Amino acid sequence: MTTIEQISKKALANFKDKNYIFTPDEYQEVFCKEAKKANIIFEDCNKVANLIQKLDKKYQKMLSNYRINTLSELVLFLINNLNRENIDETKEFANELFTYTKRVLQVIDMFPSKAKYIASKHIDFLKPYLKPDEIAKLRNEWLEFMTAYDDKNFQMYKKRCHLNDDDVLEMLPKLEECLAKDEDFSELVDAIIFSLTPSYANFMDDELAILNKQLKKDSSLITASNMADEIKTLTKKRIKKDKDELKKKFIDIDKITETLSRKIISFLKNSNVSKEEIKIISKDLEKIDTSDKFEVVKEKLVTITVGLDEEIKKFTNDLEKENEEIEFLRKKIDILEDKLKKVKKEAKTDALTNMLNKKALNDELKKQEEFYKRFTRNYSVIFFDIDYFKNVNDTYGHEAGDVILKSIGLILNRYSRDIDIVGRFGGEEFIIIAPETEKEGAYKFADKIRKIIEKTKFMYKKTRIKITISAGVAERKEVSSIQDSVKLADERLYKAKNGGRNRVEVN
Repeated sequence: MTTIEQISKKALANFKDKNYIFTPDEYQEVFCKEAKKANIIFEDCNKVANLIQKLDKKYQKMLSNYRINTLSELVLFLINNLNRENIDETKEFANELFTYTKRVLQVIDMFPSKAKYIASKHIDFLKPYLKPDEIAKLRNEWLEFMTAYDDKNFQMYKKRCHLNDDDVLEMLPKLEECLAKDEDFSELVDAIIFSLTPSYANFMDDELAILNKQLKKDSSLITASNMADEIKTLTKKRIKKDKDELKKKFIDIDKITETLSRKIISFLKNSNVSKEEIKIISKDLEKIDTSDKFEVVKEKLVTITVGLDEEIKKFTNDLEKENEEIEFLRKKIDILEDKLKKVKKEAKTDALTNMLNKKALNDELKKQEEFYKRFTRNYSVIFFDIDYFKNVNDTYGHEAGDVILKSIGLILNRYSRDIDIVGRFGGEEFIIIAPETEKEGAYKFADKIRKIIEKTKFMYKKTRIKITISAGVAERKEVSSIQDSVKLADERLYKAKNGGRNRVEVN
């Protein structure tokens, strides 16, 4: 037996095969034909016929010569007869005008702009005969569009692709071909990164690494409007830091020179060189003028060097002993530096899971906030919490709980992207910061993690422990501050908890 759903599908297929945008009246006409074929009677399909039966027989006879399918056609027929107009000509003109208007709107509908939106909407609601206020409303929408229309972006791409065509339809394929070309800025990216890499200081590792990663991923970002300002800012930082580092190095050199000078003077005083010879050497050093020719300065220095050569040999023996002591101290410093690196790492790492701890996560959030404010680079925050974790500790002991926490940490690290920031926020709570990710994408990722954990066999001393996890997702652009994004993700986490657990909430 044919159902209403089957009749509807056949009616829709009729328009789909023709790739035709239909009106409600057109759809009703095709639907009623399909219903008639299936021997199914719908009251709405016979509405026009029922109305005709209620008219005067004179009009019924007149209407028998016309194919009246819709209520609009019936009303048009009666109005024209009452006004004693020729219904055939009026109907033909109205239909032609309606068809022509629809075709114009369909052409405009091909263009990717607000015109497409207005045209699509008008095609859906346009009727053969509109009321004056309806026509005025459509006209005002087009007037507002024309007033606000600005094709500066189109003109910009037209100029960029060196196109002079006036015909938009002829220009579009050329414009598409031009914009589809993959401009290679990789060499320019390498040059910029090289120029921003400090010569002396090692101070912009994080900023440069992030910029380099972004440009390597999409070199066209180099043409972004804010990129020039960003490069200028980084260049100024590089120059300043290099100057500061050089200043420090010169201070160190001054200290070394001063120390060496003291040692040489001490050496001269304690050597067999007489005070008179020291005075002569001092005077010779004072007489050296750096404005003299290079050969003259060289000759004077050679003379002084020869005079000191014998005494320096003795001094070298003492210096070798000091070098041994310095080497011992250097090794000791290396050991202390290794310990310091380990302490720094421990300060940012959760001892149990070896993941980032709460302090490190907050530091990473601040970095993401800087990128959001500077580049409008959105990011999402995912709050995870293990369901009924207290029951695990109470039932199997805290050692079992620790095993579960480590396992969850391994799963989160394994399935996260390289750019994602993963850490333990505290207790049984974990956080993932997902850069350049809308909340819809973050939701899919969080739900994927939820399903993996639900299917994972967690074992402790040959006992399987069933574990599920709940999550809340928020993205930065939903809120006004970094604190609000974390707060919103936390609120949605508790919504998931209250909603039955083992679920992800994103709204």
